[in-house]
Amino acid sequence: MDADAKGLRLPGATSRWNRGKDLSWEPVRPERICEVAYDHLQGSRFRHAAQFVRWRPDKRPQDCRYDQLEVTPAYELGRVFGARDPDLKRRQGS
Repeated sequence: MDADAKGLRLPGATSRWNRGKDLSWEPVRPERICEVAYDHLQGSRFRHAAQFVRWRPDKRPQDCRYDQLEVTPAYELGRVFGARDPDLKRRQGS
């Protein structure tokens, strides 16, 4: 099974947005740390644009891990959209 079939993303892999583009890349060593603001994290990927906040000269690359990120629990759809209560009609006298 290839990486795409497993749902993994690989640097330089093609997608529907980059077909025919030069996808060459050069891996770099993590040496400088910056703080970013983001809307959503999906697995290990920032979804949508991450915004630069500031450089962090007080941090070392090995001290920065995904488990340190703040995670906002997903809303319960019933709370957001109103759960259907099967006993509601009975209580309202319908």
